[in-house]
Amino acid sequence: MSVHLPGELDALRELLDEWTARQNFDMVVEIGEDRGLDHGQLCWDALERRPEPLVHGPAACRCRRDHRGPRDARQLDERLGVRVPAARAADWMTHTLGRNLVFRSPGSLSQARVLAEPLAELLGPDAVWRANGYAAHPPPAGRNASWNPVTVWTFDAALVGIGNGRTVVAVATGED
Repeated sequence: MSVHLPGELDALRELLDEWTARQNFDMVVEIGEDRGLDHGQLCWDALERRPEPLVHGPAACRCRRDHRGPRDARQLDERLGVRVPAARAADWMTHTLGRNLVFRSPGSLSQARVLAEPLAELLGPDAVWRANGYAAHPPPAGRNASWNPVTVWTFDAALVGIGNGRTVVAVATGED
């Protein structure tokens, strides 16, 4: 049973659509029902559904470039190797939604926080969150901001959560 009011989820989706449309970089944010898929498959499906997919499976890519992105959902799941504690999910989501990955600048973090908190609350305190590294969120002890790419873009930051019968996929990209 959801603790959210009727229509609250639709309103959150609307706010997220407005937010992603205003950003100066490509961003995917999806809220869904938990269908028993793993983090990698959820992320792959969200990225592949785009009008111009952000992932290229072997059959989809006809160019001769060696893309850094994963070739399938299994490989994408392996790249989501950073486990994010549910108590820190809102902070990670804030950085994923609000940080410019190319210039490493904290765009609109205070505005992104307004969206990040309800997303983290939606999945609850027992949610399982995974990220592809520290491209958006500051790494521990300020070390190198490394990550494993999940798209064909130069920079990307993914955060995927499952909990409370729901899923959230957030992926920000950047190109220099």
